[in-house]
Amino acid sequence: MNNPTPNLAPRIPSMKSQEKRIDKLKQVLERLSRGEIVQNRQLKTVLGAEGYARYCYDYREQEQLREILADKPKEIIEYERRLKAATFAYNKADSKSIKGQHKSASKMFNYTDTLFERLAEYLSEKIAGDLDLEAWFDRTVETTPENSFGLSPDSFPQVITSRSLNNAGGGHLVNKRTIREVKIDAVKAILEELTSPKQETVVDTTDQMARFKRLRQLSGD
Repeated sequence: MNNPTPNLAPRIPSMKSQEKRIDKLKQVLERLSRGEIVQNRQLKTVLGAEGYARYCYDYREQEQLREILADKPKEIIEYERRLKAATFAYNKADSKSIKGQHKSASKMFNYTDTLFERLAEYLSEKIAGDLDLEAWFDRTVETTPENSFGLSPDSFPQVITSRSLNNAGGGHLVNKRTIREVKIDAVKAILEELTSPKQETVVDTTDQMARFKRLRQLSGD
């Protein structure tokens, strides 16, 4: 009895069907770039099983990131409280100085210096060196003598969820994307795969089929 080995090599689409798919992907990309809504079922059709599975993975990563940002550690909450108090006092002192109330302003600035010095100590002792906590800031938390903090709000790192104009947007925010951006990146990735020059590779069919099966499970097929 014959038991032929199934052909596991990937089917190569015709030039015409591939060009048609590229056109559809470009149309979807244009719609997303214009701010139009593209439903997941349509996205799944143009991305294919593997591309859609990658999109689902990226989507879940963004959900997890938002869950992290919604659960702010107590150390970060305390840092925000201290920075807010020091900034308020600094702005009050600056206002007095502008109004010509120099004696009162000098006294207030001395007070703000103390607040910022204590804030620097807190940052060094409670946060610096903890990568999970440092990821909550818009810039690298450096506490070496060469990178000592000043005595003004601008010299201290901002928590990434802050609406301050001084927020440089680093930390966790580097990886944060909107769902539309995730969809755009997914479409661009497939377009790049389809339009980039192909390199001849040896296909490991066993590994390929296992990977394809995992991706199909992720995409819900």
